[in-house]
Amino acid sequence: MRWYFPEQLPCEVDNEVTQRDQFSNDEFDLSQTIVREAIQNSLDAAQDDPPNVTVSFRWVDLSSESRAKFLNDILKEQLEHARAAKLNLDDVNLEKPVALLIEDFGTKGLTGSVSEKTDDHFTDFWRRHGKSNKKGGSRGRWGLGKLVYSSTSQIGAFFGATKREGDPDVQIMGQTVLNLRSINGFHYKPHAFFGEVEYEGDLRREISVPIKDRVLANEFLENFFLEKRNASSGLSVIIPFPNPAFNRDDMIGVAIENYFYPVVTGQLILKFNDVTIEKNNIRELAIQYAENRISDVEELFDFIEEFDSLDVKNLHTLQQNWFSDRRLDEDDFEEDALDRLRQKFFDGDLLGFKFPVEIKKKDGTTQDTHFCAYIKKPANLEKGMDLYVRRGLTLPGECKFRERKALGAVIAEEEEICTFLGYAENPAHTLWIGSSEKLRANYQAPEKITAAIKKSLVQLYDVLACVLEEEDDLALLDYFWGEEPESTKKRKKRKRTPIPVVDLPPPRIQDFIISKSSGGFIVSTSNKTTEERFPQIVNIEVAYDVARGNPFNSYKSMDFTMGKNGTVELTATRTGKALYVRENKIKLQVDRIPFALTAAGFDPHRDLKVRLVKEASGNAEDI
Repeated sequence: MRWYFPEQLPCEVDNEVTQRDQFSNDEFDLSQTIVREAIQNSLDAAQDDPPNVTVSFRWVDLSSESRAKFLNDILKEQLEHARAAKLNLDDVNLEKPVALLIEDFGTKGLTGSVSEKTDDHFTDFWRRHGKSNKKGGSRGRWGLGKLVYSSTSQIGAFFGATKREGDPDVQIMGQTVLNLRSINGFHYKPHAFFGEVEYEGDLRREISVPIKDRVLANEFLENFFLEKRNASSGLSVIIPFPNPAFNRDDMIGVAIENYFYPVVTGQLILKFNDVTIEKNNIRELAIQYAENRISDVEELFDFIEEFDSLDVKNLHTLQQNWFSDRRLDEDDFEEDALDRLRQKFFDGDLLGFKFPVEIKKKDGTTQDTHFCAYIKKPANLEKGMDLYVRRGLTLPGECKFRERKALGAVIAEEEEICTFLGYAENPAHTLWIGSSEKLRANYQAPEKITAAIKKSLVQLYDVLACVLEEEDDLALLDYFWGEEPESTKKRKKRKRTPIPVVDLPPPRIQDFIISKSSGGFIVSTSNKTTEERFPQIVNIEVAYDVARGNPFNSYKSMDFTMGKNGTVELTATRTGKALYVRENKIKLQVDRIPFALTAAGFDPHRDLKVRLVKEASGNAEDI
């Protein structure tokens, strides 16, 4: 048993691990991300369908003489590499070690071969980075989630112990993820493993595998308080020296906020040391730990329990043609049926709908699938709330109801729609992005399909609530009015001298249009411009709007960043190229028309200001 640190060969490209900021940023910190990632992975590996999973978070004291010695012995080599990688270990108390244990029960564990690469969970967890073989209803897709385990540790390391059905042994390995580093003239790769090495020296076959010495494995389980792992299949993750800023109560609030749906529906039980969160007590615990995160707890959980008991076969099924224009409106209902539905909605009854969706794949095949939507307008609701759920995973960034005082839920459970929406999710699993690379690689016109699904619940509310988009000239009459002064009533109109008409200059040709899109904006060439006016170089600057002052001067890097490793995803046609992308600024060369640049991943609850300046003219176009 030892650490195995692969060397970086001179012929290989230096490749740092740069994705950590996707798990610790303005929107989510590490304590939030570790909760979301761990629970997602456990629900993915559930033995039963629907799941019946328990996930436990425990902070354990390892400062006893025997445990501290055991931990220091297995970390001795790793700590040397952590220091070489410039990790700050000054605040790490090696004399009084603590570990965060994350364990799941009711799951399959990490299935698949432990001694060779396969397309199964053991390989995905330990031997893949930035790639995942999860499909269908799997909640995690990016293959980056396990980075949060090493990022959570102050020393950049973690261990895993997995028990699988049919395997009598617990398979134990460790991993450290560090920056590129040099020790005694040797250069080392970011990823390294703890365990044993098979075929050492044979570069084509050499591979790290779990501990084979069963006496040593049992000692490992005992020292890390993992005695139950022998009796139940699942995965235990041990994070030595976890981030000291983690707060148990905040993590409980995050867990309830993000996973109340599977808890309320009986699919999930959560434990944080002595606090157990389950279906029978989540209401009181939500008020205690997540009151500032979830409003109208009683009404919301009643709503979930009510629609969860409905049979999909009994829902109001919309006609397939609702999707032909990818917009839900009155024309998609029969008049009599719509009147009845509206009356039930205003009476506070629960309404459930089945939305058929036709998805076209890149290979030309067509797949009929569906999602469900539920809506209710409780009488005493203080604030509206809409849920967007894919196989138990909620996406908080999709909420749109705001001023709409109702409860709504989009629930995706069918295999094909879950596969589609899984590819649409951003790395943090908070938003569906229709222009994501994985969607475009697998489906035709995914942006339109994603937009239709994302907007369906709001459009359903507007149809049922009779929200009309009409201009009312008298709408503000009661707010802005005044009597005409008496002196002006009898005043005669003065004759005005006609203003001579002069020739006006021709209108300026608009080369670019800036338009809003879901989660961001699109810069595209105007249909009024001409090929002769290109190529052009343009500068784009983006900022969140502010109540006072210049929004562009108020920009901070914590708001968002654009670029290869930024929080904002940029996609463009091949008729242009980026000359410069950094923080909130982009410099583009647009060679010919048509051209379009799409930016997605901004905070949907904040207004954007986008400024475009053409270098030739210096004219700015804002939205």
